[in-house]
Amino acid sequence: MPDTVTIREVNQHTSAVFERVRNGAELVVTRGGRPLATIRPFAPADTYARMVADGRVIPAAPDGHPPLVPLRSAIDVDALIAEERADRDWR
Repeated sequence: MPDTVTIREVNQHTSAVFERVRNGAELVVTRGGRPLATIRPFAPADTYARMVADGRVIPAAPDGHPPLVPLRSAIDVDALIAEERADRDWR
């Protein structure tokens, strides 16, 4: 869980607060005991590459369009179509 600092601490000791963040701390700023904001270190430039590697981001195709991603479904579409066609009255 991130450490907390009050907004007064941020105002009175800004350099010290940001030095903690620079050293890797994630801080929740509170006002009146309630969370107001989060201060965290700036994400490194490789964040995008890491998200792609983790599967959280799918890069666009070279032509700039979103890639076609097969949908995962528990429904057998071919069976549904066959069933629908079987129910029709073809007379």
